[in-house]
Amino acid sequence: MQSREAWSIGWVAGAVLLSAAAAAQPPLAALGPAIVLAALAWRWPDTVLGVVAFVVLALRPSLDIFSERRAGLGPLAWQPAALCGAVVLFAGAVLAVRRRRDGKRIWPDAEVLAAHRWLALALAILVFSGARLYGSMGLAEGVRELGRVASIVAAFLSVWWWLEGRPDRARRGWLFLVLGLIPPLAAAGWQLITGRGFWEPGSGLRIQGTFSHPNSFAQYLAPFVVFAIVGIPGARFPGKVWRIAAALGLSLLIVLTYSRTTILVLATSLVALVLMQLWWRGRRSAGPVLAVLLVAAVGWLAIGGQIRQRFADLSFSGAVENARVGRSENSFGWRLLNWRGLVLRGMDHPFTGHGAGMTTHLNPLVNENNGIPFNAHNDFVRFFFEGGVFGLACYILYGLLLCRWAVRWGRMLGGESAAIAATLVAMIFLTAGMTELSLQTANLYTLYGMLALADAPWRRATTAAPRVPAPATNQ
Repeated sequence: MQSREAWSIGWVAGAVLLSAAAAAQPPLAALGPAIVLAALAWRWPDTVLGVVAFVVLALRPSLDIFSERRAGLGPLAWQPAALCGAVVLFAGAVLAVRRRRDGKRIWPDAEVLAAHRWLALALAILVFSGARLYGSMGLAEGVRELGRVASIVAAFLSVWWWLEGRPDRARRGWLFLVLGLIPPLAAAGWQLITGRGFWEPGSGLRIQGTFSHPNSFAQYLAPFVVFAIVGIPGARFPGKVWRIAAALGLSLLIVLTYSRTTILVLATSLVALVLMQLWWRGRRSAGPVLAVLLVAAVGWLAIGGQIRQRFADLSFSGAVENARVGRSENSFGWRLLNWRGLVLRGMDHPFTGHGAGMTTHLNPLVNENNGIPFNAHNDFVRFFFEGGVFGLACYILYGLLLCRWAVRWGRMLGGESAAIAATLVAMIFLTAGMTELSLQTANLYTLYGMLALADAPWRRATTAAPRVPAPATNQ
């Protein structure tokens, strides 16, 4: 009894002291919840992993609307999206320590670890350069970027750990992803009905769901389209109908975002999927290839007019000339103008760049809606501007290794693994001018979650080993 009373008194005294300290230093208010979360993750790691998996796969897309940065908000401002990332990162760190103590591996394999080592080196260059050139402001931007990317990696590893040894959880994980689709789709429907979406001169209403920008929403939907298509050959009749309807419906929503770059992403993903299937299986790839062609043909008949209209005003030669003289007539020309300006300014520090996040401080082109300079709208331009040649090289190596890892497991496991591999390759390398994948936190949570589900540990264990022909014998 005395022990229980002592615990109660200690708890009350600790709460009072923490509250008083938080009144003087508000960041200390997070200390109490952090201690509770660490204790829960250490004592019941499996339960906490399930909660983190739900947050990563189902909740995070609904919080992206809060991730938009506006003038007056510092790089370390606590918004719901940032708070979610901090919780995922902290829980992942505690769980990683617990797994290390229990003798369990942290990374799926050496190849994916090597890819993220290059990403870590790229971030180190960005953080160092920003702190060296711009002092506390550059350091704050670097810390923010480092924490954001670390939370994405922690999300991926947490979902992978959650799946380890539990085949039944993969179906639950895909269900979480579908549940995560509902709020963005409901918001998009409401925007279409009420006309209260994202209005843009020349494009009119652009739906954005629960995302900070229509481009982000469209990018979020693209992997689901490819995933729906790749499962058509193996599904029964009702499943085929549902998958075709889902692929066409989500493609229509992508068109209604008026995101030309994501339309290119989707087209490139499907081309990459067809090429991969032909490379891996030859004549046996007829099913997936026909599914892609069928959906593409039906989709073009249904919404091809809107797609042609969206690309009607593009002229490559005209856009290049306009960018050379500092003028833009459409979004493609604006991108060329933006890239040209950032590359020229990036040459001031060609080897290590200006530092993480400095694009939205130094870009002369300013977003009139939020008062913040525009991002690069191209990951390669962004990494050159912020990390120089060294940072860009590290990012390219990261992308190559991660895509090779995804393609390798896509070839071995097929199905959704192939779909996610094709989408990843398209988003990182095969589509020029896409809004930076590296800055789309919610979409990276989803894409990395799909990678973990597609490369589930139990699937690895049940994958048949390649057959080795028996040695020839003399008769």
